[in-house]
Amino acid sequence: MVLATAHILSREMQIETVEDYQNGNQHALGTLIKSNIRLCQNVAKQHNRDGISHEDLLQSAVEGVIIAANKYKVGSKMAFSTYARKWMVAKCQEYVRNNLGTIRVGSRVAKTLYASLPKYRRGFVAQHGQEPNTRDIANRFGYAIPEVEKALQLMGRYATSIDTPIGEDSNSGTLESVLPNNMPSPEAMLRRKQMVGSIRDAIDTFNDRLSPRDQDIFQSYIVAGESGPLVGKRHGISRQRVSQIGGKLKKQFKAHLVGNNIKPTM
Repeated sequence: MVLATAHILSREMQIETVEDYQNGNQHALGTLIKSNIRLCQNVAKQHNRDGISHEDLLQSAVEGVIIAANKYKVGSKMAFSTYARKWMVAKCQEYVRNNLGTIRVGSRVAKTLYASLPKYRRGFVAQHGQEPNTRDIANRFGYAIPEVEKALQLMGRYATSIDTPIGEDSNSGTLESVLPNNMPSPEAMLRRKQMVGSIRDAIDTFNDRLSPRDQDIFQSYIVAGESGPLVGKRHGISRQRVSQIGGKLKKQFKAHLVGNNIKPTM
């Protein structure tokens, strides 16, 4: 992977490079990204959240540089890095909304599907040899098809690959070629995905042991971060009681993870 520690360009050089890129030099885009990669890293760190990948945030910030390079008006009084930072922040915020929001502030349909759909899909594929369609998912979970479609759209908004060319020219390099060389290896990223899959399976098997009320408290209060008063109102119990039940469920889930040889991180 190309080192992302290239010399930081001066304000004047960045503007010249932007102009060069806008005039058709696709390689100039990679130079701009490398020059702003430390700023990308800082913006990504500012948007770190539990359950959100820092590498994906960094990729989002890089996409902000790409948008800025296309939209920046040469001759503007604003420095390119200042302008690009606005787009970095916007893309990181968009990523957080589209991913964390699915769990924390999304509909109850989205929360349920986020936790349970992977296991259902694997079982469906094993049985039928193909992915379930929207009607299959709606029938399985008891939701209306429009609700499922909306939830799936929310869960799948962000889908940009680091193998995507950074310019219109296919020879201009990819996002991967300008990201820092301390990014996780493909093997490490695969292990992370496998861990996520194992945790989701553990959530499913843990849910199967719970009463309907405790399932909702675990999914909404512990997993999704919904407020105690809202959860308590649904079940006719106080915020304090929700907190007590949540604490008990959290300890039980940690033990469940240990029993499945998964290191608890809660």
